[in-house]
Amino acid sequence: MFNQKNKGSAAPLALLFTLVSMSFTVAYLKNSFSQSAMEKYRYTEWKALYAAEAGLNDVGVVVLPYIVSDTLLIPDGVVYGKDENNLPIGMYKDIACSTQLIPNTTRKEYVAYSTGVADYVTPSGNNVSIERRVYTSMVPQGFEEFMYFTHEELPIGPGNTGVVNFGSGDELEGKVHTNGNMTFSNYGCPDFSGEVNITFEAIEQYGNAINWGGCNDDIFEDDDGNTILDTVSQIIFPPDNSAEIARSNATRTFIADNKLFRSGKKDTLIMTEIHFTDGGYWATQWLYNIPPIGTPPAEFSYVYDSSNVGLAVNPTGLHLSQIYEEGSYGLSAFLTMDGTTTDGVNVASLVSTSELTIDDGDLIVIRNEDNSKVISFTADGSATGNAIDIFGEVIVVRFYQETLNYVGPEGEGFNDDEPVTFVNTSASSGDLDEGVEWNSSLLYHDHDTEDASTYCEAGGRQHFDFDYWTAGGSCDIFNCPDEIYNSEYVYMGRTFFSRGNSPQVIYIKGGQVLVRGTVDGQYTIVTDDYTEYRRHDDNSIIDRVWGNIWLIDDVIYQDSFSNGQVIHPQNGGTNHVLGLIAGGSVIIANTRPNGARGGQYSSHIKINAAILAMNGGFISHYWQNTLFDYHNYNDGWPNYPAIGDGRGGHRNHYRPDDQSGIYTGNDDIRGTVYLWGSIVQFRRGYMKRNYPGPYNVSPGVGYDKNYHYDWNLRLKPPPYFPDLQSTNNTVILKMASYGEAKKQYQD
Repeated sequence: MFNQKNKGSAAPLALLFTLVSMSFTVAYLKNSFSQSAMEKYRYTEWKALYAAEAGLNDVGVVVLPYIVSDTLLIPDGVVYGKDENNLPIGMYKDIACSTQLIPNTTRKEYVAYSTGVADYVTPSGNNVSIERRVYTSMVPQGFEEFMYFTHEELPIGPGNTGVVNFGSGDELEGKVHTNGNMTFSNYGCPDFSGEVNITFEAIEQYGNAINWGGCNDDIFEDDDGNTILDTVSQIIFPPDNSAEIARSNATRTFIADNKLFRSGKKDTLIMTEIHFTDGGYWATQWLYNIPPIGTPPAEFSYVYDSSNVGLAVNPTGLHLSQIYEEGSYGLSAFLTMDGTTTDGVNVASLVSTSELTIDDGDLIVIRNEDNSKVISFTADGSATGNAIDIFGEVIVVRFYQETLNYVGPEGEGFNDDEPVTFVNTSASSGDLDEGVEWNSSLLYHDHDTEDASTYCEAGGRQHFDFDYWTAGGSCDIFNCPDEIYNSEYVYMGRTFFSRGNSPQVIYIKGGQVLVRGTVDGQYTIVTDDYTEYRRHDDNSIIDRVWGNIWLIDDVIYQDSFSNGQVIHPQNGGTNHVLGLIAGGSVIIANTRPNGARGGQYSSHIKINAAILAMNGGFISHYWQNTLFDYHNYNDGWPNYPAIGDGRGGHRNHYRPDDQSGIYTGNDDIRGTVYLWGSIVQFRRGYMKRNYPGPYNVSPGVGYDKNYHYDWNLRLKPPPYFPDLQSTNNTVILKMASYGEAKKQYQD
């Protein structure tokens, strides 16, 4: 019988299963350990991010509007928050704030970085510190973002009734803001299709900031029933700081104030024209004076006689009573002059017949040809009322010794026989030049011109059509430009300037500017607020000319449609942009292309631009008109003085002032303003004047309005167009991007 023996296998199998089970257990425990460590790491990582975001929100975005240079804050860190165990969430540190120029623009980007730190202890007892860094970039909000903005919701312009409102004819596409009190009509309501802002300050001042008229808050509901009305802080206006930045970054400056306040000379103003065209623009400058214009000052040509003193004088010479030595003309007490000038004028005869006198207190100037040497003094006529005497052929002018002043190169007086001009700068006071048309202060000034403490204001009658404009007679700048561009008034001949490859800022320093044409490129035109000048008829009176921008014809982009409409960004947009920053007003001039004489020659004006009127408004030139009864300065008296300039019937085309004007009855409607852009103004400028009011006729004078916001301005603002600032003088920023920085200072 076979004897079988069985070998046992239970123990090895049990051992095997035990080992496998242990390996699974170890793997499980190891995995659990790793999962726990990973969870701790991830949780701490999120805490670090949270702390970094806290630093960005608590510090970074708060200080960004204030920085003027790169700034690093809180390098040692600040502990932040509490977690579920009442322990600090973490710490934020190294808040780095900086600015940089946005590529292909003139606007800054404001960037803030923040580092967050959080710690945890590993299961093995090691301390681990995790850092994460976040950033935000913000860009300034600019005035170009508004379709319509006013600092005060009040009218501006001649014949001001003090009343303005939004009514049924107002359709405003885009963002609307006023720092003032908004008023609605009793006879129809406006249509808003974008955000509307009123301010906390206006509510505090006026109690409501809205006078509802015949409207209610339904006008502020969008198609879904949501409100588009928001209350915000007041925005600083005018934006003086930003406008000055634009001026200081000008790529081209046209000087218009270098003929003002020159010793011994009358002041002369300068008008500039910018005519946009393909590839750039043409610029021209003309000389002009604002009436009242006095008779020319007493000027005589001589040579300086440095070889004589006392009463001795060479032919056609003049000299002070003492010679120049040791830096001065000593104690000279009178001026000696020959009786005949270098160009043959018999001055001795004029003195003998009393045709030439010098009054006590008259300012006398002797200057050389380039004005590098100037003698000035105040005439002394206290004894007889006349400071001039004649002894045969020798003329003597007495003066107050203490007023004698000489300005010239150090250690150098006038050379012998050096050509000089004798000028009595006070000679024309009170006498108006009869050869100058419309030479009356009543036609040009709205203030008391006899009161030296008053000035022309931005809301009064403004003027551009001086002698340079009418130099061609009935032939004007539009149909025979050569007559105007080659006239005797030209200061800088017509010159072409290329657009270049970068945004352009054109600064008109100390003057007004005429603008028209087809814009090819990216431009901003900026003027000064105003320029002071000595009035021509009386050098002792100072007045002001405002930095107005006059639109004398269409101003449109090169790729705009024929009706002036710009290409919408959804359809590719436009690469062209124009900003107009006027220290005074932006004015649609009374010209034939703009619809003068009731549209007799042409009608309408098309405008592509972001408009900003710092101290005035966007306004039509309605005070120069062809209304039969409302064209003169006193046609609105006594309630509305100075509603016209008297020249409307003599313009478009020109007629001399001694001829009767030609008028168009009750109708000087010039068409429609077709604007694609934005409008920012100190006060709302009048576009049309008619019944009721000082222009008490229908249909009246001016334009209908067809305004559209140019959405390209959100993507491509004009060069150095002013940023928004709050009442604490900080730039108002909006977020452009946000995220975690992968490396230090890198987003």
